[in-house]
Amino acid sequence: MGKKKNKNKKRTRKQNKKQIKDNYSFKEMDMTFKGAHDFQQLYLLAKEFGFREPKFEEAFQQFEESYNQYKVLKIIPDRFNHFFAKKGWIAFENLNFPLMEKCVKLAEQGNPNEAEDALIEYFTNREQVNFLANRLMALKEFQPRRTLMLNALEDHFSGRYHASVPLFLMMIDGFVNDFEHIGFFAENVELTVWDTIAAHDSGLGAITKIFGKSRKKTTDEEVELPYRNGILHGRDLGYANVKVSSKALSTLLALRDWADAIKAGKKGIDKEFVPPSFEETMTQVASSLEQYQENQKQKEHMNNWVKRDLTVGEDLPEKGEVSDYSENTPERALIEFHYYLLEKNYGKMAKMVSKHFTKDKTVGKLAGELREIFIGKKLVGFKLVNVYDNAPAISEIEMLLEFEREEEHTIYEIVHKFRLSYEDENGETVVRGYKEAEWRIMMLSLQELEYSHIRKGS
Repeated sequence: MGKKKNKNKKRTRKQNKKQIKDNYSFKEMDMTFKGAHDFQQLYLLAKEFGFREPKFEEAFQQFEESYNQYKVLKIIPDRFNHFFAKKGWIAFENLNFPLMEKCVKLAEQGNPNEAEDALIEYFTNREQVNFLANRLMALKEFQPRRTLMLNALEDHFSGRYHASVPLFLMMIDGFVNDFEHIGFFAENVELTVWDTIAAHDSGLGAITKIFGKSRKKTTDEEVELPYRNGILHGRDLGYANVKVSSKALSTLLALRDWADAIKAGKKGIDKEFVPPSFEETMTQVASSLEQYQENQKQKEHMNNWVKRDLTVGEDLPEKGEVSDYSENTPERALIEFHYYLLEKNYGKMAKMVSKHFTKDKTVGKLAGELREIFIGKKLVGFKLVNVYDNAPAISEIEMLLEFEREEEHTIYEIVHKFRLSYEDENGETVVRGYKEAEWRIMMLSLQELEYSHIRKGS
């Protein structure tokens, strides 16, 4: 009888376990859509008495489309963790959503191995990983590990998994320790954070138990999970493969979202969602409709945007004064940035860096990071090569840069691609020309120059 009671208790606890879709923010969004639906019913009633507003009808249509998208977005993280957490992959806020959706569909169709191949392809793609890694390295708490991270990434992309895996595991453990004063793999570590995806019970909380599993037998058989104890204690000798390295890297990158939640004060909160009153809901819906109208204006401006087809040397000079370039263009901003670099004016340069992932950094802090990037090399010349308007708010510009190695007094050249975004004063991306904003250089495209003087030959 006692055993049956215990089994029932376990079953009830499992049933009551909250999923990601039960998060506070999802409940809040549920209520917003419900409010929009209620508002729509009031409008339909008003139409019966002759009131008609075309803008409302368009807005309600858009809300319906958004709601259908939201319903998918809401369930994917839970489905993803259901299929892949035990395999060493978890959903997190900044993981590519179409990738997660694709993997869930493949798993539901009975093709989990194909889904894992897609995940490995993603986490061995330099461009995709660099985006996430740059977010992580931008945190001041991670800064001491930046050089180690760059080395580990280079090992990972070069197939030196015997080196990348232990480094990723050590950084996972140490980074968490800096926040919690206890390591990621410690038996009593508590990684769950309120209203999150990465730090949900089914996410990092599940992964730490899997990766931290005791491994008491020495074996050279290939493993598919980055078992911390087996690898760092020299028991799991068959760890050096792309699957293990990619899973360890994925977990490390997910910790940025976990850290953001802790820094936002979410740790220790256990707040339940309380539905707002009808009046509060209507106010929220009205605000959402206003935001929708603003988004529509920007979308209309975006649709009218025409990509420039520029030829360097014909439409604009390859090298000139700042005033030789049209105002409020990405090429003018980048030329101005490089004139500041010639003068080693890192403070002015820092003010021209994108605020994406650097909002919590002062100009002085950014100036110091820029100075570190250009240590050991001095810019002596530059010129434009190509200008690409990739999107309404994004441009990429190739430049030929000429540097002098300061210790050896030797010259080397490199063609480098810079990425710029059009941002307002809050660092939000804006469609070019929609409202007053500035072109700023993405930090990652600058950080990629740090070891150029080592990579390039004379």
